[in-house]
Amino acid sequence: MSRFHADPDCERFVSDMLAHMTLLEKAGQLAIRPAPDSDQPEAAESFTRALRAGRIGIVRGVADHAQAQALQQMAQEETRLGLPLLFTGRIASGFDTQFPAPATMAASFDPEALAKAGRIIASEAADKGVNWGLGPEVCLGEGCGKQNEAFHADHDRLASILAAAFIDGLQGADDKDGAAILACLDLTQAQAQGGEPLHEAALTLCSEVFARSGVGAIALHRLSEGTRTAIAPHLATVSRPGGYDGIVLPEWDALASEASFSMEGVSHSSMPLDSLVEAVTTNRISEQRFEDAVARVLRAKYRTGLFGQALSGKLAKTRAKPPMPAHNREVALDLARRCAVLLRNMPATLPLGIDSGEILIVGPAASDRQISLGGREGLAASVIDGLEQLGVPHRYVPGLALRNNGTPVDRLIDADRMAIGMACEAAKRAGTVVVVLPTGQSATLGEAQQQLLTSLSRSNGQTVLVTIGTTAIDPVIEGRNLPSVLHAGELGAMAGHAIAELLTAEASPSGKLVHGLPGTKDRPGLPFGHGESYADFAMTDLALDFHAGRIRVNGALRNVGDREGTETAQLYVRHLAEKGTKPRLVDISRVSLRPGERQYLSFEITREDIGKRTSGSTFVVPSGEYEIFLGTSMVRTISETALIDEDFARLMARGDGSRPSAHAGRRTA
Repeated sequence: MSRFHADPDCERFVSDMLAHMTLLEKAGQLAIRPAPDSDQPEAAESFTRALRAGRIGIVRGVADHAQAQALQQMAQEETRLGLPLLFTGRIASGFDTQFPAPATMAASFDPEALAKAGRIIASEAADKGVNWGLGPEVCLGEGCGKQNEAFHADHDRLASILAAAFIDGLQGADDKDGAAILACLDLTQAQAQGGEPLHEAALTLCSEVFARSGVGAIALHRLSEGTRTAIAPHLATVSRPGGYDGIVLPEWDALASEASFSMEGVSHSSMPLDSLVEAVTTNRISEQRFEDAVARVLRAKYRTGLFGQALSGKLAKTRAKPPMPAHNREVALDLARRCAVLLRNMPATLPLGIDSGEILIVGPAASDRQISLGGREGLAASVIDGLEQLGVPHRYVPGLALRNNGTPVDRLIDADRMAIGMACEAAKRAGTVVVVLPTGQSATLGEAQQQLLTSLSRSNGQTVLVTIGTTAIDPVIEGRNLPSVLHAGELGAMAGHAIAELLTAEASPSGKLVHGLPGTKDRPGLPFGHGESYADFAMTDLALDFHAGRIRVNGALRNVGDREGTETAQLYVRHLAEKGTKPRLVDISRVSLRPGERQYLSFEITREDIGKRTSGSTFVVPSGEYEIFLGTSMVRTISETALIDEDFARLMARGDGSRPSAHAGRRTA
């Protein structure tokens, strides 16, 4: 069992500790203070006095592991109770190893790969002295596609599945010996969305993550005030005794505001300790509510092993195992391979091989060693680096003029015309042209990029587009779609190696679109969950079984192509009475198959998938006809209609809502 789930020993320890603490020491556990700067002696001395007095429980911004250990030793040896400290830090997509950005990670549809990445990031965080990671972020609402540092998708269920897996990796679920840090689910908001109120979507996502992982904390830092206000009472219900028992930072915000008599709100990052103690003493804030918040911090510290280290006297001597750069880079590369989405490959221009002829690489992004980091510091392998490591012969031309004076890369300038002309002459002599272009937040190409791509397509019909950036694009060139488009996203430090392997079939594309791409009246778009492969898959044998208040969905996935590959089976459901609504994602399962191989799959639909929470934990499951879809994207599916009568609907509503992971059955040739 994960160390972040309920444990009677933990509860006894927390109860005993609370009985020995003063009000000020309890309030101190809710205090987050910046780490002292040695260049500011007076501020450092003030920090030391506060720490010794029990007025600090959490520290942000430690310089390194050595500083964290020195402060931890001071807390252990120079305070009355020796309460250990939490050290916060934003985890984003890695420390020493730059993994794909979270928005790109989501395209992998691969919970296991994200858990592996989480374990590496936790190890690197611990090596920096951080034991409370502020993340992962999950974005809700429309317009999230422009945010690269958050998980998001057209279907929030996907975001909850992947965020929970990432959290399990960070927190060392089922890994008692590995590095583990406290994770914090941080909900963000793009903009209000139509239909379901955003606070209901936020609450549903929280509940799903709580059920799938023992996430240590939750924050609502970048939700609108209206959404925060609407979700607050619901979170209080979810966090009732016997429910979610982790840290709820919105409650800290409320305590800080009420203690300060503030109408505008005070952040938990500047908790007014003396005012908080006074508010509890005078019963303006109930002692039970106050102690519940403190107990959650003590519980988190117990679960991360801090009290065990303190009681053993080994706190100042312990150090997480140092990161293993070669292993970490391999894990980052493996995840990057899984995140790129092959949007189109018809006719099959990819993979590159002997039949591709001379390969011409075009575009300044092909040699760029920073673009795949999405603004993060560091260097990444470029596409050229990746091809050279594989020993793939190629020529390279920039295709566009260099821009060193701030001229927008999407605007066509005079110098571009000569660069495009030179690229087109080279394209006429090449067998295959691979154009590597950056994408920003817009779903369209800029003027210069469009002209380059149009001119190259005229010069050579064997033109492949690779896009690097936050937004996938499926450009139309002179009235037709390009035959081959690979969207890489922001793959991190190992981007160039992953892209090169995917272009040459050293690895097989398996990423999926987390946001569908709109079409036109003349041309269909690409749906959520779409992603091509060098293999070819077919879904068959869909069957439904009603049992014990659940609907079991069985099917078979077969590789009918001539290459090995990986496909993601996707289960959707829609109540036919809700006309005009899109199917809702229920679950996913990645499957790797050799040519001719078939694998049987099994999923379950529970009350959480088709019911609605009315109050507390009460569910209502509407009766009627439901269409159930099993496929490889939201539209490439096979389906069956299920009739849920009123008796079975009531039986489903009484269920516990828990769900075993989707699993694959036996394989057959």
